[in-house]
Amino acid sequence: MLAKMQAGFRPREERITVLIPSRMRLGASWVDVVIHNVSSRGFMAGCDTPPEPGAYIEVRRGTIVLVGRVRWGKGRFFGVQTQDRISVKSLIDEPRHASRPVKTDEHQAQERRAETRLMHEARMARRVERSRAFSSAFQYAIMGLAGLAAAGLGASFVYDSLSKPTTTLSRALEVK
Repeated sequence: MLAKMQAGFRPREERITVLIPSRMRLGASWVDVVIHNVSSRGFMAGCDTPPEPGAYIEVRRGTIVLVGRVRWGKGRFFGVQTQDRISVKSLIDEPRHASRPVKTDEHQAQERRAETRLMHEARMARRVERSRAFSSAFQYAIMGLAGLAAAGLGASFVYDSLSKPTTTLSRALEVK
């Protein structure tokens, strides 16, 4: 029965069970991740904060960099489809670095750009805050002017409604 159900499907590629500690970049942060199984087009990994399905990630193990898209997630585990084929043997045989790579001038240039980017984002945040404060003050002023106009209009109506009977009364009481 299983053979009949799988007749129209391509056979699943063999997965090799491994336990490979690596680092994963998701957005701007790096987290520890463990690769649990590997095929030539993807892998299953697990970590404390798994990425959402559809997210693009970068996983590094030694000198090997795997870039892919998260296809599924369940609990701590998630499956990644890589953009390039994976050499499973190279990934398994790749030694883990004892320490982080030393920054070169190129990395320092990236840090400088990152600092400039941070300064730009801080400048934009200050600009947004000033704009928000200005719009709040402008809205307060407009509401104050509208309140004054409504109070003036109300006072005018009250004056008119009270002045007519008073004028009529004062004319009637005038001594001739």
